[in-house]
Amino acid sequence: MRKVIIRTEGLRSGLERFRTVWKTGKFQGESITFESEEVMLKTLTSKRWQVVNVLLAHGPISVRAMARRLGRDVKNVDTDVTALKAIGLVEDHEAGIWVPFDEIDFILSASRKAG
Repeated sequence: MRKVIIRTEGLRSGLERFRTVWKTGKFQGESITFESEEVMLKTLTSKRWQVVNVLLAHGPISVRAMARRLGRDVKNVDTDVTALKAIGLVEDHEAGIWVPFDEIDFILSASRKAG
């Protein structure tokens, strides 16, 4: 079973996590990290989550078939798939594209500065 954690964390927290891995040499699991919730939400838009959900529900599929299933333009779906590939959430597969994870969890940073 392959699991990924999508998280938001600041530089200090990320460096601490890196230091722990460096010292222990132990695999800490796969993660996709964003510097803030705002950056995460700009990258993981609702239309991109539709792509992820279809892939999770139906397995590997071509971009063209994905566009038909979602009722969207192929170029726009391809743009979304490219963005999801860039962060490692979607990968190429012999049958098209897929989400290589069985589980996706979120950890959002709890620290916020009062304005």
